[in-house]
Amino acid sequence: MTLFLLLVSAAGAAAAQAQAPVGVDGTVPPALRNRPAEAPPAAGAALRAQALAKLEAQFRAADLDGNGSLSADEAKNFGFVARHFDAIDSRRRGHVTFDDLRSYLAQARDGRR
Repeated sequence: MTLFLLLVSAAGAAAAQAQAPVGVDGTVPPALRNRPAEAPPAAGAALRAQALAKLEAQFRAADLDGNGSLSADEAKNFGFVARHFDAIDSRRRGHVTFDDLRSYLAQARDGRR
């Protein structure tokens, strides 16, 4: 029984050492000391907000004249919008706004449910 407890203690200590990067002298390197804990990966509403922010950044980058909408020609710089331009431009105005894109995505999401 004593041998078992000794082995369990040794395994626990080894696991604790394996989790933290340790320098040659047994200390944590200065670059790794007092680092803030990394935030857990986003999920749910936070993940959707991150995805929407990235999508909006891509939209703004494709908007070459900066007028807040994409023409069919500008949409070529944003492959998804180019492929679905006619469906996104449901009012047949010849351009799509980011709100048009969001509406299209919401309708597509609701259609899959």
